[in-house]
Formats: sequence, C-alpha cells, structure tokens
Amino acid sequence: MDVKTETLVILMEECGEVIQECSKILRFGNDADKLHKELGDLFCMIKLTEDNLNLDFNKTFEYSTDKYNKLKSWSNLVGNSDRSRDGRTV
Repeated sequence: MDVKTETLVILMEECGEVIQECSKILRFGNDADKLHKELGDLFCMIKLTEDNLNLDFNKTFEYSTDKYNKLKSWSNLVGNSDRSRDGRTV
C-alpha cells in the first residue's frame, strides 16, 4: 500500500472511531475520556494527512476558521461559552 492510500485509510478509520465514541456518549452516557483520546488520534492523522498529501496547514486553518464563522451565524455552538477561538478558557 502506498503512503497516500495508507494515510487516507487510517484517516477514515480515525474518523469512524470519533463517530463511534460520539454515539456511545449519546446512547450510554459514556464519559468523554475515550472521545478525548480519539480526537487526539484524529488530530494526529489530520496533521499526517496534510504532510503526506502535501496540503497546506494555513489553508486547512483558513477553512477551519470559515467553518467556525458559519457555525457562529447558523448554530448555537459558538458564543455560548467562556472559550476563545482556539478552545482555551478565557
């Protein structure tokens, strides 16, 4: 398997594991520790995907900021907590 294929397969697997943990929290009331671990794994794979597929981190961050701003306008997720844009408590 080439690096691109392996990277994308593992990225898909990690996305699936995050989805699974979200489902378990909703279904069984699991605590978020396992979700936290899976998000870390996904974060790692996002970085490796950028590296292995020659994607620009700055462009990824720009898209992330665009999504954040859309959520700010169209959802109740942004602006309802004491957290800054980077997720740290202010």
